[in-house]
Amino acid sequence: MLEKLKKLLSKKGDNFSTPAPVSVDDYLEEIEEIPLTPVEEEKVIIKVCSIEDEKDAVNAIVMAEAGYIVIAKTPNLEKEIDDEFIEIIRKMRNEVAKFGGMLLALGDEHLLITPRNVVIEKLIKEKKEESNVTKENIEIKEEKEENSE
Repeated sequence: MLEKLKKLLSKKGDNFSTPAPVSVDDYLEEIEEIPLTPVEEEKVIIKVCSIEDEKDAVNAIVMAEAGYIVIAKTPNLEKEIDDEFIEIIRKMRNEVAKFGGMLLALGDEHLLITPRNVVIEKLIKEKKEESNVTKENIEIKEEKEENSE
């Protein structure tokens, strides 16, 4: 059985060889020391609140500036928003930009406010169908150019 495994795993009949013996001291030098107490990761705290007026907006900004990620429920940003609330959001955006944070809309009823040490990146996925169509168009153009020469 072991011989069959050796033949399956070997390249063109190469034989397995056992590694050279290693002294205990050399082996122990290679082992990394494991800490006795596990290192705890810093917990990320997300504050959840509701913004209905300017006072609530100021509280949310203060929490974000203090280093918390804030998710704030708002009136429906498409249906129930008025000029006063638009001005509150504009002020929030300016204040958050001053300390280097970000203000993002999450759907129609939530805002995300982040401190300066949080980075949000949007993933851009290319659809396979589009990429295949593009490749086919390039191949067709190359064939036409070759045929015309």
